[in-house]
Amino acid sequence: MQEFVDRWAAFWSSPDPARVDELGAPGIVLRYPGLPEPLRGIEAWRERVAAIVGRFPDVRLAVTAYAMVDDLCFVSWRGTATVAGQSIAWEGIDRMRLYGGLVVESLVAFDTAGLRPAAPDGVSPAGRG
Repeated sequence: MQEFVDRWAAFWSSPDPARVDELGAPGIVLRYPGLPEPLRGIEAWRERVAAIVGRFPDVRLAVTAYAMVDDLCFVSWRGTATVAGQSIAWEGIDRMRLYGGLVVESLVAFDTAGLRPAAPDGVSPAGRG
């Protein structure tokens, strides 16, 4: 578990769409707040991370706690980014089902309100603002 959490933390300390396959399985399914349907497949997640980093170039997530139960890994985190010229922080949690050390299913939860000023067209880390 520690090895996976370390990889997750390293990824989100400097997120790069080219590196999503270091964490996610090819058939990954992700559920983000604000998106009406899950993202399916590593390329969909790569595009999502690219959109997030494109909108919030300084976005970072830092692990605040984690736990593992069977094949489920729970990571609570603190996010930071610049939104509308102001530094903001928010907290969230990812619940991830792992197989072979990679995420096959992820449920991301956080309050999207603080990110809405930067997402007039619906592109935020959450989905639709």
